[in-house]
Amino acid sequence: MAGKAFIVDIKDRDRVSGTFLVQQKQVPLNKNGKPYIAMVLMDRTGTIEARVWDNVEWFDPLFDGGDFIEAGGTAVAYQGRVQLKVEKIKRLETKSVDPEEFLPQSSHDRGEMLDRLLGLMETIKDSRIRDLVLTCLNDDDFRESFAKAPAAKTIHHAYLGGLLEHTLSVCELADRVAQLYPHVDRDLLLTGAFFHDVGKIRELGSERSFDYTDEGRFLGHIVMGAMMLTDLVKSQPGLPEETALKLTHMILSHHGSYEFGSPKRPKFTEALILNHLDELDSKIQTFKEIAERDPGKKWSAYQRLFDRYIYLGHEEKPPKEKPPEEADFSHRPFDKIKDSPEPQKDTKPGEPLNLFSPEKKRR
Repeated sequence: MAGKAFIVDIKDRDRVSGTFLVQQKQVPLNKNGKPYIAMVLMDRTGTIEARVWDNVEWFDPLFDGGDFIEAGGTAVAYQGRVQLKVEKIKRLETKSVDPEEFLPQSSHDRGEMLDRLLGLMETIKDSRIRDLVLTCLNDDDFRESFAKAPAAKTIHHAYLGGLLEHTLSVCELADRVAQLYPHVDRDLLLTGAFFHDVGKIRELGSERSFDYTDEGRFLGHIVMGAMMLTDLVKSQPGLPEETALKLTHMILSHHGSYEFGSPKRPKFTEALILNHLDELDSKIQTFKEIAERDPGKKWSAYQRLFDRYIYLGHEEKPPKEKPPEEADFSHRPFDKIKDSPEPQKDTKPGEPLNLFSPEKKRR
């Protein structure tokens, strides 16, 4: 392949020329003490490791991590993966590119997902709770940020629109669970599902990468989401204090346990349901993404997150050749065509077959 390339299409020995986002950049030393540039390049189809081995002193000052570059070189196989050996680099001005062209995106239309979420939230019966949600969804700035944000840096829904996709799935699951358990407060459950990850709008960047913001590193999305809800409640007088406390608790407890980062553990039914629905959707999506990374394989590589290998399905095998419609055995001696195994030599006529040798006979 020659010319402009997307990462997903790059194969061993390809000559590559393309525009990429530099997700990571380091300048380590090789085993001989000579510096080289180690990079992770990204476009909307994925990431690829890249190396600059020659003229490092000249290339290094030209660009930094987070920059957009034009890069040319050769794809080489290394330890089972394709790596790009870069020979040409040109830094691009940010205003000349669209950042969204270099970041992975949800396969679902964001506008349609917003419409589905809005329609579901409009079915909340308690107007005081409903207005809390609709205030957010009717705000242009919130809607744009919410629809664009990823749901994670790397693990699940780590792409533009990922937060919206994950939130919609959890809300739709909550709606179904509420139908199965009539004693559950559906309004509270739907609202908690809507707000549970809202802090990720501020926790993760979405302009050039999905790295953590300073605020995200200091506080985390759980605390930030509770703070955002508190500010929103203050602007919406009339919401019962107990309802506000329950919604805040649902945000603080939705990871389920202290070891997974929850300041609190679920203390009422709707909070418990939210914890399990969030876990369900995130784990299903993670399994799906693992399978997409290893297409055609029967088992995944070892997954440290789950402490196990993941079964992906059967490997594709070439179809077996069909036997001829009529087999001609005329050329074969009759005594070589057997329908049953040959009896053991030490078996006397009329005695049953001894299926085990004396050494292997069961006791």
